[in-house]
Amino acid sequence: MTTAQRLVQLLKEKKLHISTAESCTGGMIAAGIVDVSGASDVFEEGYVTYSNRVKMKLLGVQKETIDKYTVVSAQVAEEMAKGTADATGSEVTVSVTGYAGPYDGDDGTPAGTVYIGSYYNGKTVSRHYHFEGDRQQVRIQARDSALELVLERLEED
Repeated sequence: MTTAQRLVQLLKEKKLHISTAESCTGGMIAAGIVDVSGASDVFEEGYVTYSNRVKMKLLGVQKETIDKYTVVSAQVAEEMAKGTADATGSEVTVSVTGYAGPYDGDDGTPAGTVYIGSYYNGKTVSRHYHFEGDRQQVRIQARDSALELVLERLEED
């Protein structure tokens, strides 16, 4: 059973719903979930918030947070995850922000740097990753890590 299949199954068992907020993965996390038969029982909404403006407008990410920490940061990933929960009412959310490459960020952050956030049970957490490979490989690793993070949090409960 794949991570996405286990996640959908566990969400169903716990009667929970999930929504996503994605930047560098461009919808891959949402697609990974809805590829699973029965995902319609648990998947609510997915946002692709590629620009800073849209992260602020739709998810409530604060301009001050971006200015202080950069858009590719734990703080922004956490604000994206919490903002998704606030916007959708989903009990579980996952967010991702990062530089897929091939170029480093304007601020010098290396390509492959990704932060994944998750909201569940009133608590928001984030993890920092540095993935190797080309743009597509980084995005796939980010998707897989995001699904694993959410599954891990649900299994801990």
